[in-house]
Amino acid sequence: MKFLKAVRLDDSDDRVLSGQGGAARDGEWLVSGGYAVCDLAKGHAQPNCRCDRTFVALGSRRRCTLAEVAEIDEAAFGRLQEVLAHFFLNELGAPSLEAARAAAADECEYTAGLSADFPEDVWITVQREPTAEGVGERYSVFKRLMIGSHKV
Repeated sequence: MKFLKAVRLDDSDDRVLSGQGGAARDGEWLVSGGYAVCDLAKGHAQPNCRCDRTFVALGSRRRCTLAEVAEIDEAAFGRLQEVLAHFFLNELGAPSLEAARAAAADECEYTAGLSADFPEDVWITVQREPTAEGVGERYSVFKRLMIGSHKV
């Protein structure tokens, strides 16, 4: 199964995301982050929140602008779902653990499905825009060596 990991080429995410709790760590597992997007038709809830072009790290809840498609095993995938479920319950006020687990499964399965559409070891970025149905997402794909060097 494929999933997303944070890529940090330099400190630009630290600078751009400093007002939003900072940037995700290199290699941290990410979800698409659709649960954490402002109502883009109304504008951002916080200045410079960058939710329209970032992924969300599962451990730190920090954001990242560049993600790598990588393999994940079933056990790690299950642990990530549980971490996200507890965040939904304890921090976002999900009505029950069952509801939190369902929402976390949806978010993680969406990210896994998205990742499955791309070759392993490519980097992707996201751009979100308001649509009549809510929020639309476009992804750009980059070969790892076309952007620059990165730890392998």
